[in-house]
Amino acid sequence: MPLAADLRDLLKDPSFWSAYDRPDGDDGEDDERWEDHPGWTVTADVGGHTLVLEIDIDLGMVNLGVCPPGVTEPLPLGWDDDAHPFPHALRWDELDLIARAVALRDPDLPHPGPLLALAGRFVLLGEHDDLDAVAPPLAAAFGTGPADADYWPTVRSWLYRCDGRGRGVTWQRDDVGNWTVEQDEDQAGDFMLYSLRGPGSEFPFDVWRELLAAAGRTVADAVPGPAREALGDLPARAVADRDLGLAAQAGRTIAAAGGGHPVVLRGLAEPAHPAEVCWILETVTGATQGALVARWFGPSALRGARRHRLSLHLEIGGRPDPRGYATTVTRDLDRALRDRGLGHARQSGSSMRRDASGGYVTHAVSLDIAVFDDLAAGTELVRHTLLRHDPAPETVLRRHGHTDAVVALR
Repeated sequence: MPLAADLRDLLKDPSFWSAYDRPDGDDGEDDERWEDHPGWTVTADVGGHTLVLEIDIDLGMVNLGVCPPGVTEPLPLGWDDDAHPFPHALRWDELDLIARAVALRDPDLPHPGPLLALAGRFVLLGEHDDLDAVAPPLAAAFGTGPADADYWPTVRSWLYRCDGRGRGVTWQRDDVGNWTVEQDEDQAGDFMLYSLRGPGSEFPFDVWRELLAAAGRTVADAVPGPAREALGDLPARAVADRDLGLAAQAGRTIAAAGGGHPVVLRGLAEPAHPAEVCWILETVTGATQGALVARWFGPSALRGARRHRLSLHLEIGGRPDPRGYATTVTRDLDRALRDRGLGHARQSGSSMRRDASGGYVTHAVSLDIAVFDDLAAGTELVRHTLLRHDPAPETVLRRHGHTDAVVALR
């Protein structure tokens, strides 16, 4: 099913991505474009099984489901909203495989492209995942936004929300071939697992296995054996030299041998991105999924990327202008972190108590602070910025979910 024309256009619009991803806790309330908007349903057919993505920007709801043949109401795989999200629905290799199969069946959904960019929010990386193989297709799917865009999705921003590595997340396969996911909460830190795919859950495992099997057949059938055998070492040379010309020659060789899917031949001759060449060459050669991507692009610069969440309890009681003080501190923290590329800060709540007259006054505000990659540098910048505002002794900065203070403010 082709993408709706307005959605295809909006994929180039930063305001859409800001509303879709809701970065930094932004709920999109200031953008009236989405009020009462009916949203979209994106369907991706994989040999009779269909992956269904339902997007409601107005409600801040994205649902992911699957329909087996003859079924019109999607079986839930996960959802992402502002209330009780369960977004950890997919392994990376599953979505990558599905996107490859869909690209071979639907020219309107090339890979890397819209399906990866939109459904990628439901991926959960585990220790088995190789970021060198993940980052290039995602970067190609997101593309590059306008230079003046307030927000545009990137692999880094995606990674901060979907990275379960080092957080006690374990994907494991049961006796019938179902991949389930669990988390050791002692290792979770500030990342909590919310998934329908736990062992013994009601996740539609049987249907999901059938969809993945159909996707695998579609990809395997894209290049007949005789055409594959005629290639010799062309694919290996193309990857080793990062040579698009040799990739195009591989496509001509396949065509001359009398085989090859049109998407395969077009992708080798006129690729939209080198990542497209890589997955097609993996298909052509039968290489392990992601292996040639990692070899072509090399080590990812994002190997050490990590978002650390901090909570700041900011005492404001007794100040001449308590709310003004809180606003100023929040603004300065946010600006200092953003200027250094170390994160961001925003107010997330407040606490009230009775004053001497019996009325209620705000005595503290809560701030959510994100620190990117370098926790030590980020917390030191927060401490230095806070000290310029003479914080009360009761002001405490903690790692999200922890009880011990991160740094001493005095």
